[in-house]
Amino acid sequence: MPTSNDMQKVLDIQDKNIIFEDHCVSYGIHKQKKCKLIDCTLTYIPTECKKCQTPNKAYTIIKNGTQTSRITFPMAGIYPTYLRVKKQRFKCKACEATFTAETPIVKEHCFISNFIKAEILMKSADARSIKSLSEETNVSHATI
Repeated sequence: MPTSNDMQKVLDIQDKNIIFEDHCVSYGIHKQKKCKLIDCTLTYIPTECKKCQTPNKAYTIIKNGTQTSRITFPMAGIYPTYLRVKKQRFKCKACEATFTAETPIVKEHCFISNFIKAEILMKSADARSIKSLSEETNVSHATI
């Protein structure tokens, strides 16, 4: 059985707040193609509110459900790979604002991982078409 630490090493993820459960890899269909889906959870205890910067003391910031995001990840094997991240939502009692847990794997409000962006930059140095590059990295040609 792979542990969370093993999956982090295989996927080259350094964020310790991402937790992988046993049997986290499954196969599904996305955009009429068979793909690999890797489920994980992103949670931590925030130190302060993202909006009002109130420190998290005496439970001023509480957990407020989760939000699932599908992040495009570099291909693992022959199938397009997606990370389904169940991100923790938080609510600040001081300002009533809500915010979502963040990770360095992906920028805020983005669904393309930084790994894919780096791969696009490296492969764009070669003489190749945008269409072939977009098919290889599993993002649209407009994104490239």
